[in-house]
Amino acid sequence: MVSLLLSILTIALSTLVGLIFLTAAMAKLRDMVRFEGVVANYRLLPSPLVRPVARLLPGLELGLALLLPTGWGGVAASTAAALLLVLFAGAMAINIRRGRRRIDCGCGDQRPGAMLGWGQVARNLALGLPLPILAAAGTTTPDWTILMLGWGTGLLLFLLDRVAAAFADLNTRAGQHPARRRRTRSFAT
Repeated sequence: MVSLLLSILTIALSTLVGLIFLTAAMAKLRDMVRFEGVVANYRLLPSPLVRPVARLLPGLELGLALLLPTGWGGVAASTAAALLLVLFAGAMAINIRRGRRRIDCGCGDQRPGAMLGWGQVARNLALGLPLPILAAAGTTTPDWTILMLGWGTGLLLFLLDRVAAAFADLNTRAGQHPARRRRTRSFAT
């Protein structure tokens, strides 16, 4: 029973991360010039490396999006995905510590005016760190029932993640809306 649940969990997490990588890669590919600006704005790479890194990331994310849910890449794909998520978390954390929160994360789902936050860092670490461990533990080839349960669970988690992001966006916008800002008046005598 434990190995069954472990297999479903492994497939679900791999599917969730794969779908996140897919949506992020598609957003980057839609506007590569803008994404190069996002990479440059993190201020972590020397200028000559910005363009090659910006060109490499969407392809890497697409490849991992295909490999993770299918299990074809095994532990290697899971480890690569974990390293990428930890790298993204580190880049965000460095900029947060520098006081640079109001930059586009490059995730593909950030709305104008959104800010980098520790929640994004924690989310990337929570998604990435268990991937290679689970992949190494679940090395058996699952049957179709387990695959379908894992993929369905991963898709459900992805949809919940999108809903949570939408609610966070609404909450951020509500806090920034002029009508909702607390107004203070100065009464001069």
